Amino acid sequence: MMFSGRFAFFVRLEGLLCTRSHLLSFHQNISKHALKRLKETIFPPRPKKPEAPFLMYVRQVKPRFAEESPDMKYSEVLQRASSEWSKLDVAKKENFINEYNKSYKIYMEKLREYKNSLTEEQKQLWEQKKKEYEQTNTKKKYEILGKPKKPLNGYLSYLSSKRKDKDPDMHIKDWVKSMTVNWNTLPDKEKEPYLTEATQLNAQYQKDLEKWEMEMIRCGNSDIVRSKTLLKYRNTNREEQQ
Repeated sequence: MMFSGRFAFFVRLEGLLCTRSHLLSFHQNISKHALKRLKETIFPPRPKKPEAPFLMYVRQVKPRFAEESPDMKYSEVLQRASSEWSKLDVAKKENFINEYNKSYKIYMEKLREYKNSLTEEQKQLWEQKKKEYEQTNTKKKYEILGKPKKPLNGYLSYLSSKRKDKDPDMHIKDWVKSMTVNWNTLPDKEKEPYLTEATQLNAQYQKDLEKWEMEMIRCGNSDIVRSKTLLKYRNTNREEQQ
């Protein structure tokens, strides 16, 4: 019965992590497109790279393939084109390569002109927006993956407990300033319950955080884990293998 219970727990845990991974993958795909759209609103359209010689050949032979086999999938088109390309006459291949080289030379010139046309204001705005977006994206990633939330410290805990007594007509900045003065003049004995609770909550948070980070490493998300947890994980694995 105990084994059955543990097995069920691990199945549920694996299912939860799997669901979170799918949600994260979905979010990252949306984020990638959103970041691309954001960039397009700041910069003018970038010159497009020319097609590689083989892809130019695929575009040429595709109508013939479609006429011969209307239901042919694109993967099958590529497979057949690849087979024909490998047997293509060297001179004909050279024509595609020469055409690509000419197009690439034009592309590089257009790219140089494009980069020179970008203003410092555009570049700075992009860096600023990208940084803001990445910060928001990281926060969302933590939320999806269920990262434990850091508890309030003693002072913020005190502030939170007094929020219900705040005068509704008092501006929040003035209220915080007043509460800060109160906290700083509060006797140590009255501060102690807030500080003790904060210490206990933080100790539990550190345990929960490390446990969560270990799960993240096992799930392949080591990029969001603190270096000290990563080092501990590697050392533990090394000891187990010895």
